Amino acid sequence: MSDMLNSSLLIRKIFMQLIFPPGGIILALLVIIIFLIFNKKKLASIVSFLLIAFLLFLSSWWGEYFLVKPLEDDYPFLQKETLETISLTNPLIVVLGGAVVEKSLSGKTEIGNTTLSRLYGAYQIYQEITCPIWVSGGNVPGYSADTPASKIMLEILISLGIPADDIFIEDQSRTTMENALFALEEIKKQGYQEIILVTSATHMHRSVHSFENEEIKIIPAPVDYAFENTTPKILNILPNRYSWNNNLNALHEWIGLLYYKIIY
Repeated sequence: MSDMLNSSLLIRKIFMQLIFPPGGIILALLVIIIFLIFNKKKLASIVSFLLIAFLLFLSSWWGEYFLVKPLEDDYPFLQKETLETISLTNPLIVVLGGAVVEKSLSGKTEIGNTTLSRLYGAYQIYQEITCPIWVSGGNVPGYSADTPASKIMLEILISLGIPADDIFIEDQSRTTMENALFALEEIKKQGYQEIILVTSATHMHRSVHSFENEEIKIIPAPVDYAFENTTPKILNILPNRYSWNNNLNALHEWIGLLYYKIIY
């Protein structure tokens, strides 16, 4: 059963990589070439124009305005003052992990900046209310890493001075929905009343959708904001790598959120 689930997830990941940039761009270029080979210049011109418009949108501030901003607007940063006004009975901090680099040149397994931002956000909340922390994240089939993200997250939190007894670990989940399914089952057994959910702001919509339930209150605590809510400058409007990365992440979230709402 486990092998079947791994295969299903791997096929889904392969499909997503084929249609998402850069895979989708390569496919579009192949379509243009095929049209040109068969002397379909008008169709080739239409696809070329759409591809250029799509690339300009994804690589500029305008893409961030329509893709990143809506994801982040609904979940403001959890201020210390806000946290103090929330009536907490028996809270638990839940931190969602990201990808790891198993065999980096440093000789050890590392996590990325996104996961580090989430961990630091959880650490700040812990400093305020000192409640247990649950770290969640396993391995995704098809990638080389053998060490679950949650195990590295555990080590980092301990290095920050959080006692190991205050940290729970879930290292089997491979998706956001599995983060929730595996975590909630145990969290409910332990009688926690509130989950302070820490993840990236663009990822919060999908995470809240996954964790929502009738027994435990979900308190979003987004970190790692991407959209700069300022008047765009010329360098933001022109194609740039910063917008490109943010928009690809946001596009992944929109499709993931749509998929979750249809399937779950």
